[in-house]
Amino acid sequence: MKLNLQTNNQSFVLFDVAMAILAVLGLALVGLGWWLGGAWQWLAYLMVFCLAILAYGIWIAPKRLKVTHLREALSKSPQAWLKAVYIADLHAGSNKSEAWYKKLCSMIKEIDPELLLVGGDFSVCDTSYLDRLQGLSKLDMRHGKYFVLGNHDYLDDPQIVKEQLSAWGFESLTNETKMISFQGLELQLAGLDETLYGVPKISKRIPEKPLLALAHEPDALLDLSEGQADLVLCGHTHGGQIRFPLIGCLVVPSKLGRRVDMGRKVINGIPTFITRGLGEVLCRARLLCPPEIVVLELGI
Repeated sequence: MKLNLQTNNQSFVLFDVAMAILAVLGLALVGLGWWLGGAWQWLAYLMVFCLAILAYGIWIAPKRLKVTHLREALSKSPQAWLKAVYIADLHAGSNKSEAWYKKLCSMIKEIDPELLLVGGDFSVCDTSYLDRLQGLSKLDMRHGKYFVLGNHDYLDDPQIVKEQLSAWGFESLTNETKMISFQGLELQLAGLDETLYGVPKISKRIPEKPLLALAHEPDALLDLSEGQADLVLCGHTHGGQIRFPLIGCLVVPSKLGRRVDMGRKVINGIPTFITRGLGEVLCRARLLCPPEIVVLELGI
């Protein structure tokens, strides 16, 4: 199924045009304020501050990659700890260059995880941008590389995304469960299909075996109940992408609303972590919400 309507490409163009208009108007107001003098100068100072925030949100903040650490016991008495990296929402084709994604892959390599999990949305607007993610093919994990699809993968071309990732050594977890062995212990990895265009299903778990689930949208939690997973990893929300001091983000693209903006939550009795993601949609900007690599220590 291919649903690409190029809506995000259109939104990027509209955003760029709008930002250019705002910059011109802002500079005009700065000049007018200084020319009029007096109290108008304060308006000029305010506009300079707003333009600086705008420039930071567009050209600097989206590039500032941060690492978040999460230590989570998946069993009552963990006997070993597995190191994994979780990323999502790469959105190749927005405003990130191939060099930026190479830096991402270099950082993951330095972290040296044993497992790599990716929560969907590999490209935006066109699968030709997947070429920017070729660095993922050079990452070797002792316990594998796994992924689920996101809504933008369906909007682009899910089959092409699957084939490319398979060529790069990834295994699909979409509505599937895999078992990995670590230090004589077993961990179930389950994946759920995308909720907007797919049909998410989770396999029945094996009792007394810890289960880590991967889902693109937090809305997948609406169909899960306590005990079906020990930890669910999600993306999609981008942490709101634009956040404000004290109040956080204004809008989250989820039926669960701001409750699932980002970070560790407990939804329907299930520990859940929602990453801020790596890319952007609708607007090429972030504010107080840097792109994120999540380093997991999983107790099994």
